Amino acid sequence: MKIAALFIAILMLFGCVNSEPAGTELPEPVPEISETETPEEKTKEPTEIKYVAPESKTPEMAVINYFDALYDSYIAMLPVDISPVIDHDFEMMENVQNWNTLLAMRRSIIAENDYCYVETERFPYTIDYITERELDDQRMDFVSMKDFGEGAVALHFVIKGIPGKAYPPIFAANSQHSMVLTLEDGIYKIAYHYFPGSEGKFQNDLPVNVMAKIEMRNLLEKEFSEKNPPKKADFEYRRVYNGKAAAEYALLFCEKQNPEFHFVGDWFGNCMNFASQCIWSGFKTAGETAKNHSCMTNDWYCAKKGGTLIWASVSRFYEWIGSEKSDMQTVEFYDIKSIKTGDLVHIGSYVCAEEEKYTHALLVVDSEKLMLAQNSPGCFVYYSDLVNNYARFIRPVSLDV
Repeated sequence: MKIAALFIAILMLFGCVNSEPAGTELPEPVPEISETETPEEKTKEPTEIKYVAPESKTPEMAVINYFDALYDSYIAMLPVDISPVIDHDFEMMENVQNWNTLLAMRRSIIAENDYCYVETERFPYTIDYITERELDDQRMDFVSMKDFGEGAVALHFVIKGIPGKAYPPIFAANSQHSMVLTLEDGIYKIAYHYFPGSEGKFQNDLPVNVMAKIEMRNLLEKEFSEKNPPKKADFEYRRVYNGKAAAEYALLFCEKQNPEFHFVGDWFGNCMNFASQCIWSGFKTAGETAKNHSCMTNDWYCAKKGGTLIWASVSRFYEWIGSEKSDMQTVEFYDIKSIKTGDLVHIGSYVCAEEEKYTHALLVVDSEKLMLAQNSPGCFVYYSDLVNNYARFIRPVSLDV
């Protein structure tokens, strides 16, 4: 279930949504860094960003205020209180607030200790609105507009930015977002936010709790501490993995689909399907294509009309590479300092399950900045932004085909 809502028939949405042309520019909120009152304390570093923005008198204004405030927080590496733009009657939005506070805390500590690269440049973006008919999944079948009260509206949109750039993870660039906004005293507030990947961040029944900064410091010290490096493969099959070629494929097709392959879809999760395509590209020769399953195995294959679960499922792929019948030689490790371009990253979310479970796949496209390519959503993300996640690293070595 995407939210804990009653399965009630959905009201017609189109008459409720105020339409805006795609990419409409709206006034941006002006960020204000909070300062203390006394002169002695004004020299201290700010501890949060104060929300300063025009009142959200249209649903579209609420959306732009929301994302601009979160981008301000991302760049400044400081939490922001987004109370003026979210409806606190809905637990999901409290989770968004807490998740973003944890993200700012994680990024600031990583930057302070120079653990890895942290993005500090802000890039332009547009919000392109779409109709409900343009949604490519069944998300709105699980949303009862009655639960949000009279005057609630739903908006659907795609955030687009500069190709090849990583945006804050909540932007889920190039993928479809859906929001439900409530109306109170002429002001719109966000009560529900869905996009591919939101469930692993804040959209579930488990609360996102804010930890103390000392606890985050201890977790990061452990996460970035030196661990056992990956072991050398005992042998090699006929084809040797080229991590650079895999990364080049990821850079080319992360933000758009390769028509030679079946697209699982964001609703079911296209992450491992995309990661397998990247790994396949790291093994194939220049003249080989997906047609006729070239450079694939009997268990691990995909083409335009579909493929195997081992190709498209995080858990099935992991089980396969660890089995005796696997035709792929890999090494598994947990030392982030040993990461290389072309390595596979599996992550799980602390707020999705009470026991360890890896559900998402990404591919390293830049080992210096630890920039990762992913699908569902189809965009780039930095390792420094993987808050509330645990990770394992897998390096393909060779393939027997």
